[in-house]
Amino acid sequence: MNINFSLLRSIRVALIGLVVTAACRNLQAESDVHFRLIDGNLIVIALNSGSRATFDFLLDTGTDTTVIDPSIASKLSFVPEDRIEVVSLSGSHSASRGSIPTLAAGPSRVDNVQVLLQELPGLRRLDSHIAGILGQSFLSHFNYLVDYRRQVVRFESENEVLDTIDGEHVAIESRDHRMVVASEVQSRASANLRLVLDSGADSLVLLHTASQTLNLPMQSPSLQLVQGGQVEMKTGRVNVLTVGSEKLHQITAILPDVDPGVPMGDGLLPTILFRAVYINNRDGFVVFNPRTRKN
Repeated sequence: MNINFSLLRSIRVALIGLVVTAACRNLQAESDVHFRLIDGNLIVIALNSGSRATFDFLLDTGTDTTVIDPSIASKLSFVPEDRIEVVSLSGSHSASRGSIPTLAAGPSRVDNVQVLLQELPGLRRLDSHIAGILGQSFLSHFNYLVDYRRQVVRFESENEVLDTIDGEHVAIESRDHRMVVASEVQSRASANLRLVLDSGADSLVLLHTASQTLNLPMQSPSLQLVQGGQVEMKTGRVNVLTVGSEKLHQITAILPDVDPGVPMGDGLLPTILFRAVYINNRDGFVVFNPRTRKN
């Protein structure tokens, strides 16, 4: 019997390739956390704390600390530590600060998570199932891809996402547990701005100094959702927003009258402006609209 050893070797290599591909797909499937969108652009994912019970959280890359509603404090074994003053675009208020033993999104888990305990009336009016806000006290521990088209957050254990994508690496400046990226904004004037990458924002937000520098043409005020509810804010129009190699045209910007008392650069850059965003906290960069690597 004639045996073609070259053919057998090729078949073996092909089979190994199929096994490796299947293993990679299984790994990706395990790290995928599906989300739903509310109000058209806000990401809601299910989390657990080591039990079978799950809780819906808003994923917010622009919030430094994870927030839980008082209704689930005992279920998450919340341990209070002190009270602090919390400042946002809607004003300031006092909140209890503490920790919970563990919090997990699929297989991605963080122990001893620092959280704030506060009510979320604005979010709960949008969706009564929302029980918290997942902020940087959890997210900064991981590299992950937010894919709006597939409605999936894919958390990395090694480099399994990075090894499959191409795109420009835009540097992240970590500032008070927030991710700041450089951008160029053009309107009647132009300016180089530093914007906080924010999945919890539904519109570009430019603080007073930035909007004055750009001399933005004003539009009608609109109601904006913040943690404490809805507030009316002025709006303007940006002709071109450039971040890395990505250019966005004719973007509406929210213009708060008063700058908040927390560091947030020149404003907020919402992730919803992009099809997908890959965030690499380990090496300090982000890829906007990453492309799938052909090989």
